[in-house]
Parts: sequence; structure tokens; C-alpha cells
Amino acid sequence: MTISETTSTSTSADTGANTGNDDDNYIAAIYSSKRGVPFDSREESVKAMRALMGQQDSNDTPTVTQSQRPPLSNVHGQGPMFLSDIPKSARRPGVCVGIDEAGRGSVLGPMVYGAAFWNSSLDNNKDDKGKGIIPKGFHDSKQLTDDTRVSLLEQLMACAEIGWCSRILEASEISRNMLRAGLPYNLNHMSHDAAMAMIEAIQNAGVDIQTCYIDTVGNADHYKRKLERKFPNLEFVVESKADAKYATCSAASVVAKVLRDRMSETWQFTEPLAATKTVVSREFGSGYPSDPKCKQWMANNLHDPVFAWPDMVRFSWAPAKKTLLTDVAAMVAFEADEEEDDDALMDMASKKRQQAQMSAFLKKGKKDRRMPFFEERNLETVSDLF
Repeated sequence: MTISETTSTSTSADTGANTGNDDDNYIAAIYSSKRGVPFDSREESVKAMRALMGQQDSNDTPTVTQSQRPPLSNVHGQGPMFLSDIPKSARRPGVCVGIDEAGRGSVLGPMVYGAAFWNSSLDNNKDDKGKGIIPKGFHDSKQLTDDTRVSLLEQLMACAEIGWCSRILEASEISRNMLRAGLPYNLNHMSHDAAMAMIEAIQNAGVDIQTCYIDTVGNADHYKRKLERKFPNLEFVVESKADAKYATCSAASVVAKVLRDRMSETWQFTEPLAATKTVVSREFGSGYPSDPKCKQWMANNLHDPVFAWPDMVRFSWAPAKKTLLTDVAAMVAFEADEEEDDDALMDMASKKRQQAQMSAFLKKGKKDRRMPFFEERNLETVSDLF
């Protein structure tokens, strides 16, 4: 049974509508029933990947109309996690996994974590035509041209011996986590959890992982210890610039970078922009705060004083906060926050009273010691001079 058949009944519940489009079903599955679960075949894996990127086939230019996204995905829950079909060779001992991300510092669009894995015994093997089974040329994707990255991704998806995975953290998910009250969930922790979620999903799918190569986030030693506590039976290599040193990590970098770029290009805005006749330009450049095109886009698309930008923006980012506070943002006071502030002040006053009472109790009945000079001369304290 195919994804289009298995998800036809659940699509309406997950996305609010069932259009009957196979791409819709693939996306709905990645957000729900197939989240972190491997696809059954390479054909389905590739179709689902193309659906995420807004493509029909390898020669198709990504378009907004083909890119689909559940309309409530920006309101609650986690972003999707994609896992390809599992190569047979990956179920044997000796599998290496590489993990890298794209879009970490961007103020627009998702942060995408990618993983690629294959059995290391295949690294030097060749097919009947003398060509290497595992494609060559994987390097840090940020140092490659877009055309080269796309070509490598196509080779990766066409190679039956390579599996891949991605965890997509949308801008709204990042903002919710970083701005939540009480205990903020910072980007380093999100990054660590995304990597561990992919490793766990790959393991649960029956992959016999031996070594994971990971481009570090934060302190490499601390990150490695954290991973080893979670997965004590795996070997970890956690280094800066690992995506330029290890093939699986480089392949993961390609998966993450191409997927993020295509998702950003074909982003489906969930706001009712048609109703407000608002046209959102897609000329936002790289999406990074230092990019002049990104700065101009944020200035041009700050339409609402309360809700500000479309959900593609990470509201928790310093440039976004600064713009809101210094430009057109409406200041909103929430009663719940005021009550919390009042409670905090009352708690502080209560603690001060308790401290004062305790100090008074400890001093009670205790005579202050006088200096020897006064005691030797029998000098006493007087309250009246006359």
C-alpha cells in the first residue's frame, strides 16, 4: 500500500483538508504518521523529498504552488522529521552516520538538520562498470555551488546504498521554544535534541550504527559526553568543521543545505494574506541578518503592529526583537504576566520579612561584646548627660 493510499483518510484531520494530491499526502505523513518512520521504498522516499522541496522530478524547478505544508504547523508541535527507506547493507554492522545543519544563524526560514548514512565497507567498492558505489565529491556544502549541491543530492537519492534523514525546525518552532516563559529552550539544546532524535529514529529503523560524525554545536567535548550518555554503545566523532573532513558528514551537509534552500524558496505562508490583499515578496536573499536583501525584506514586510511579520521570521532573534521595539510594534500588557510580576514582588517582600525575623531571633538575648578599652576603665553607656 502506498503513502497516497494509507494517508488519504488522515490527511483531512492533519491538514484541515484533503485535496487528493499525492504531494499533500506525503507532507501530511512526514508531519504525522511517517514522522521519523522510514519509507517503504526508494521511490516513495524520493517523491516525499521532492514534495518537501516543491518539485515533481529532478528537472522540475521548485514552485510555490507545488510546495505544501499543513496550515496549522506553525501553531503547535514540532516540525517534520523525514527518514528515507533503509538500505539492506545498512542493517549490517559497520554503518557510519554523518550529521550537519543548515540555516542556524538565519533570521528567516527553517533550520534543517540532515543526516546521511551508509555501510563503511562500501567506501572503496565499485560497481560492474568500475564506478564507485558511493558517489565521490561530497564536501562541506557551504563551499560548493548550488548546482553542485543539487547534483550531489540527486546522486545521493539515486544510490540505493545510502539512507538519509532530516529534522526540520521551522521558524515558529524556534521562536516558541526560545521565548517560552520559565525555562527558555535555546538553539544549542534544540540542535542537540534534533541530532539525537535523528540518531534514535535511524537506530529504531534497524540500522546497525557504528560511528557518528557530527559537526559540533557549542563545546565539542561537552556535546560528545552528552551523546555518549544517550547512546553508550555508539562511537562519536564530534568536531568543528567535521562536514569538511568526513564523507558522511559532508553528504549530510548537502541534504540539509539543499532542503533548506528549496523550502525557503517555495515557502507556503499560512497567514490569510489573500484576504488582506498583502503581497509578500520573496526577494529576501540568504535570510541572514547581515544580508542587505534580508534587511530590506524585513523592513518592507512589517505590516502588523501586533503580529508583525509572516511566520517565516524567527521572532526570538535579536535583529527581529530590536526592529519590533524600535519601529512600529504595539506594546501589549498581559494580565498573566502582571500577576506573575506581582507574585514575584510579594515573594521577595515575604523573604525579606522572614530574614529580618530570623536575624532578630538570633540576636535576642545576646549581649553585644564591648571593647576591652571600655571594660578596663569601667566605662558604661549613658543615655542622659544631665
